[in-house]
Amino acid sequence: MAVHVLGDCYLPITIIITFVYQLIVFFITFTLQVDTATDIGGGSNVALLAILTLVLSQTYHTRQIIATTFQIVWGLRLGLFCLYRTLKAGHNDSRFNEIRQHFLKLFIFFFLQMSWVWSVSVPVSFMNSEKVVEFADPNFGSVADILGVILFVIGFLIESIADIQKLIFRINRSSSDEFIKTGLWAWSRHPNYFGDIVLWIGMYLLCLQSNIVNTAAAIVSLLCPLVIIVVLLFISGLPLSERPTHIKQFKAGNWSEYSKYLSRTSCLIPFPPALYEPLPQIIKSTLFLEFPIYRFDPESEGDLVEKDKNVGDKNI
Repeated sequence: MAVHVLGDCYLPITIIITFVYQLIVFFITFTLQVDTATDIGGGSNVALLAILTLVLSQTYHTRQIIATTFQIVWGLRLGLFCLYRTLKAGHNDSRFNEIRQHFLKLFIFFFLQMSWVWSVSVPVSFMNSEKVVEFADPNFGSVADILGVILFVIGFLIESIADIQKLIFRINRSSSDEFIKTGLWAWSRHPNYFGDIVLWIGMYLLCLQSNIVNTAAAIVSLLCPLVIIVVLLFISGLPLSERPTHIKQFKAGNWSEYSKYLSRTSCLIPFPPALYEPLPQIIKSTLFLEFPIYRFDPESEGDLVEKDKNVGDKNI
C-alpha cells in the first residue's frame, strides 16, 4: 500500500521538496557566486523526485520501473554533464553573469527552475502516487507505452549526442567566436532542445496508460511537455541563445558566414540543409519556428550594435 504523505497524489510533498532543494541551491549559488551547484541542482532534483515517489508508492509495476528509471537517468546525466562542462571550462556560465550577483534576478531564475523541475516530474509523481496505484495498473505494452519509450529513447540520444558534440567542439575550437555547424548541429541549430522536447512528450505518453484512470492526473500531467515547450521556445531556451548568438557573430565580423548557416539550418526541428535552405520564409517562420523574436536584423540594428561595441572598446 502506498504511503500517504500530504494527500494522495504526491504533488504537495514534491512541491515542498523541490522548493527547499532549489532554495538551498539558490543560496549556495548567490553566496559563493559559482554555477557548480546550479548545474547539478536541476537534474539531481528531478532524479530525487522520481526515487522518492517510487519508494513511497510501495508498488513496482513494469511501467513504473521503466518511467522512473528513465527520469532518474535523464536527471543524473543532465546534472553531471552540466557540472563537468563548467569544471572543464574553468569559469562560470556566461549566460548567468548578469543575474548571478543580483539577489532578485537570481531568485526569479531559481523560481523558474523550481517550476520546471516540478512540472516535468508530474507524470511520474502522479503515476507513483496513491491516487493512481490504488487502481489495477494496466499491463505494459499499449501503443502509448511503446510510442512513449521510443520517443524518450530517441529524444534522450539526440540531446545527449548533441551535448557531447558541442562540448568537444568548444574544447577544440581555436576561437570563442567559432560556432558549431557539424554533426547534429548541421541539421538543427538547437538539436539538444529538440531532443529534450521529444523525450518529455515520450514520458507523458509512457505514464498515460496508468494516469488515465484518474482524469485529473492525465490532464495535469500535460504540464510536463507543455512547460518544456514554453520554457525552451519563449523563456530561457531559444530566446537566450538565438538572438544573442546572432549579435555575437555580427560583432565578431562573422555575419556573412553565420547568415549562410542560418539560411540552411533549421532553428529547432532537425531537417536536411539541402531541403531546408530553399524553403519559403513563411514556412520557416511557422512550421520550423523561426519566430521574429529570435532574429537580429543587421540592416536596421547593425549600426546600434556597432555603436555599443565601440563604446565598450573605449571603456576597456
